[in-house]
Amino acid sequence: MGGVGEIAGRGRIALAAGACLLGVILLAPAPAGAHAFLKQSEPASGSVVRTPPKEVRLVFDEAVKPAPGIKVLRAGNRSVAAGPPYQPAGKPNEIVIPLRPGIGAGPYAVTWSEIDVDDGHLISGAFIFTVGAGFAQPVAASAAQGGGSAPLSAMVSRWLLLAGLLVAAGSVGFWLLVRRPVLREAVAARWDRAHPFVLAAALAVATLGALLSVFLQHGETGTRFGHWTLIGACVAAAGAALALASARVHELRVPAGVVAVVLLGLPTATGHASTTDAPHGVAIPADLVHLASAAVWLGGVVELGVVAPLVLRALDPAHRRTLHAALVRRFTPVAIVAVAVLGATGVVRAFNELASVHQLWTTGYGQALLVKTGVLAAILILAWLNRIRFRYAGLAVEVALLAVVVGAVAVLTNVRPGRAQAAKPEASTSRTVVFAGQDGDLAVGLGVTPHGANAVDLRTTVLGLNGRVAGLGIRFAVDGRQADATPCGAGCYGATLPLAGPPRALSVRIARPGRPPATLDFAGPAQWPAPDALAIVRRAERAIDSLQTLVVRSRLASDEQHEVTTIYKMVAPDRLSYHNVGSSDSIIIGNRRWDRAKGGRWIESPQTPAIQQPTPFWPPEITDAHVLRTERFHGHDVWVVSFLDAGTPAWFTTWIDRSTYRTLRLDMVATAHFMHDVDGPFNAPIAVEPPG
Repeated sequence: MGGVGEIAGRGRIALAAGACLLGVILLAPAPAGAHAFLKQSEPASGSVVRTPPKEVRLVFDEAVKPAPGIKVLRAGNRSVAAGPPYQPAGKPNEIVIPLRPGIGAGPYAVTWSEIDVDDGHLISGAFIFTVGAGFAQPVAASAAQGGGSAPLSAMVSRWLLLAGLLVAAGSVGFWLLVRRPVLREAVAARWDRAHPFVLAAALAVATLGALLSVFLQHGETGTRFGHWTLIGACVAAAGAALALASARVHELRVPAGVVAVVLLGLPTATGHASTTDAPHGVAIPADLVHLASAAVWLGGVVELGVVAPLVLRALDPAHRRTLHAALVRRFTPVAIVAVAVLGATGVVRAFNELASVHQLWTTGYGQALLVKTGVLAAILILAWLNRIRFRYAGLAVEVALLAVVVGAVAVLTNVRPGRAQAAKPEASTSRTVVFAGQDGDLAVGLGVTPHGANAVDLRTTVLGLNGRVAGLGIRFAVDGRQADATPCGAGCYGATLPLAGPPRALSVRIARPGRPPATLDFAGPAQWPAPDALAIVRRAERAIDSLQTLVVRSRLASDEQHEVTTIYKMVAPDRLSYHNVGSSDSIIIGNRRWDRAKGGRWIESPQTPAIQQPTPFWPPEITDAHVLRTERFHGHDVWVVSFLDAGTPAWFTTWIDRSTYRTLRLDMVATAHFMHDVDGPFNAPIAVEPPG
């Protein structure tokens, strides 16, 4: 056995050197960022343009490549594209879709898909614009984008790549840590003859997965992911050849094993941990150790459950059971350490990839992470039972569940991590700035959109108690210039006015039967075009989510005569009390609720669904978020931000602290809902308890 020991000694030295070299390479800065995001489009999402455009131009914040699925459609799903999309020379972050000459008036839907040059991820989205006056502005004026669902071929190919790499490296670890110290003489020689074929098969599977990952996905070859994955495929193929040759030339086992271990860094080099917005000093080592511990566990289970029965089947049953028991006893402490390290590094990676706890259940990345964690927990229970009383059936189930975990990891590699969504929120791409006001029982929303350099499009939507209100006389004014509006749909009125400069003073005059005309005045944005504020709103949402307690004083009116003031007290994670001044009180804790009228007794009732507090006061699907101005509010420097909830519809104006991102004031205008909130104190020592 001296020869084997000598080879193993040289192998440990070579493996250590290879790991150090790989670490140095991976810790170097990645060449580009994590994910490309749509910054703007021409025409803009939700815009109404008078002149038919000759093209649709998409501008991203990083280099991209066009992917299949880019279309511009009008009614009836008829394409108006004049040719395939292309990228202008010297502008790798732009995609242009040429359009047929003289497309007619009406709405047009743009669907786009791109592949990040950096990491090969597919990102897609859609938006609507309208050609011609007299059409209603699209309600959902946003560019909805996201990672989308990765193709099944991408999932399968990356599963093959990960499974092959993990089993290959894990078999090397099992050979050094478990097989060599336990087995001796003839049985060890038999296992050594089988090991090259196991290693070659695993590396061949990894080679196939790497090649399919690149060539089955259109455009992957020109990305950072494609570049490194093709290199990995070549190295894995060479490693498989070395492993097969080592069946005859034993000295080749060491370089074949080194290749298997070094390739374990390929998922790190091409994944989320190596992008520029990840903390390399933590993310890369944690990812490498995470993969190594997973390989030790998965490779060991495969060796015990698949290789061992084949190698030991020629032995008599008693001898076979004795050797199996010895291998299991040797592998158990190794597996326990591997699982502990796997869990610890998994927590570190989750902290790096998620911006907040709620992203565990609100993002695709977090949901895949929860599935992976749940399956791992089931495997741990099964593994513990299997180590107590060894059974091949238990090992087979363990291998199957580990394959599911590898599948979850394959999904994670194709999903944008939470930190990317938080660090680079999608740009709204809409240039429409929204305002809102109240005329008696009417809710009036105003959208102001640049129309070229010297004009502005104005659209107002008027909502009454019974929905959209038609038949009104609407007149717009911008810095003294006036124009009567024309109907653009139910409750919609529009006009275009020339500009002498940035719009400073805006007004909407509303005339309706039976009442004197009323005029709503609005101050124009301090900057024109107004700065996008979607990132500010997302930060404000996270600031609310992070609070332990919050007090809100709210005034809510349905018209000019009916108003109620309510004081809300919110305590994380699921407690809320509110006092309607001069009227009733309510307390909600989880799925329990108590109410009482003024001077009455508390009455308990169920609360469905259970509440979560504090939470943002607006839905996540918002559009047209822009900064109107900066000012001082109650001694704080704030952004004044407006945005639209198109689904309700409701118009919001918020005063957001520029240092803490806390929402200090909020106004909302919707049908029969005119709300004015003042927020604070924050994290005060308050409690919400059951009555009595």
